[in-house]
Amino acid sequence: MKKIIVADDSKIISNIVERAFKDEYEILKAVNGQEAIDIIKNNVDDSIVGILLDLNMPEVDGFAVLDYFKTNNLFKRIPVCIITGDVQKERIDRAFNYDIVDVLAKPFTFENVREEVEKLINLGSIR
Repeated sequence: MKKIIVADDSKIISNIVERAFKDEYEILKAVNGQEAIDIIKNNVDDSIVGILLDLNMPEVDGFAVLDYFKTNNLFKRIPVCIITGDVQKERIDRAFNYDIVDVLAKPFTFENVREEVEKLINLGSIR
């Protein structure tokens, strides 16, 4: 089964994503950036089709994950969508300095998540 990573310290967000896609994808949850990186390191078989990444997480933040992606040339293999409640222009602009697909602002709806993941999957298939 294809997998989607949800890297967010909010259980509410990861549960929304899990409910939206539990029949289609295995949802791998990370509560901080280091857990997300560990999940990626342990799934090198191209089964991960996308990551929804929060920028503000404890211990290791989303920007550290983006740096990991850049250093390891992962953006072409795993499309990234930022999910964040932080709408500061500087941080959003900084995120777009990486090869991300989009930014989804919190709070979002079930439909917003479905649309964003479909965009991730479709973009990933043409990369």
